[in-house]
Amino acid sequence: MLLPFWHTTITRIRPGEKESRGSVIPDWDNASRLDIPECLVQPSTTSLSQDGRIQGITDGLTACCPLDSDILAGDRIEYQGDVYTIMGDPQKWIGVGRLEHMKLNLQRWSG
Repeated sequence: MLLPFWHTTITRIRPGEKESRGSVIPDWDNASRLDIPECLVQPSTTSLSQDGRIQGITDGLTACCPLDSDILAGDRIEYQGDVYTIMGDPQKWIGVGRLEHMKLNLQRWSG
């Protein structure tokens, strides 16, 4: 356990693979799921898009997880019933003792 307030569980969603036109592509219909306990999730950003055609909201979260979590760029994260995309690579914070962790920048769009 990292710190006493890191008690949230998130779910990592990883796509399977399938072939399409000679290329291997993600298969979200055959994704695997893995619960990742002992995380901390905080809001980070939110924005509203009103371009005249559709009103959309982008929500961002920052998730901090145990350093050895099985999370890769391209995975998705489910948190409180919503699915978020990992923006960029998971970042590892090393050398800070009990605070060592993996940081995820998460984003979801709805509209």
